[in-house]
Amino acid sequence: MTFRPTPKQIEAAMRWAAECQPMEGCGVIAAGRFIPVDNTATEHDTFVMDMRRFCEIDSKTRVEAVVHSHVYVAPRPSDGDRAMCEKTGLPWLIVSWPEEIFTVIEPCGWKAPVVGRQWAWGSHDCLGCIRDGFLEQTGIELPDFPREWLWWAKGGNDIEEQFAGAGFVRLAQDVLPRHCDVFGMQIAAPVVNHLGLFLEPDLMLHQMMGRPSVREVYGGYYRKATVLHLRHRELAGT
Repeated sequence: MTFRPTPKQIEAAMRWAAECQPMEGCGVIAAGRFIPVDNTATEHDTFVMDMRRFCEIDSKTRVEAVVHSHVYVAPRPSDGDRAMCEKTGLPWLIVSWPEEIFTVIEPCGWKAPVVGRQWAWGSHDCLGCIRDGFLEQTGIELPDFPREWLWWAKGGNDIEEQFAGAGFVRLAQDVLPRHCDVFGMQIAAPVVNHLGLFLEPDLMLHQMMGRPSVREVYGGYYRKATVLHLRHRELAGT
């Protein structure tokens, strides 16, 4: 059934957008009303919903839609919005401040291209790029590992453990890379905080924060930043 927000829901979402600007405001529609949720992102053009609060609301009453605002731009869904709408399996209401216009998108099977997609935390980030690229190249689906916004600045590093659970083994740094090996890099961080997918003969598919996903030559800065070399067990004998 198509989701149609009520005037009261839209009005409440618009008020919250005004309070949150210049940051994006976010929340949910649940129990027939708009419920604001904190945006934990630090960038003005994105939002990272407080998932503890989201789960708390969803445990008490079914979430009907995800809501967020665009500031000084039209409520046109970005690639990241569309991807996360598909991921959540929920309608998304996007309101625009201060224009006070809105749009609604719903899951429809949409999928962004692997190269050239817009960056969005939690869907179109380096892990999302690796997952989609690896599936496209090998037919093997990788788990969507949980990740906290800016977790590398807060300490901790479980990327190697997560990939080990997904069937990857760590290789020595001097082992020559093969098609669809995964590289873990330290980009201005004390722990691995960026991933790349090696594509023979000398390319890497990856997506840096705030930038479109690209295929580019693997070498120079990225090679020096690589501290983790992983290979899936199913590809180890090829």
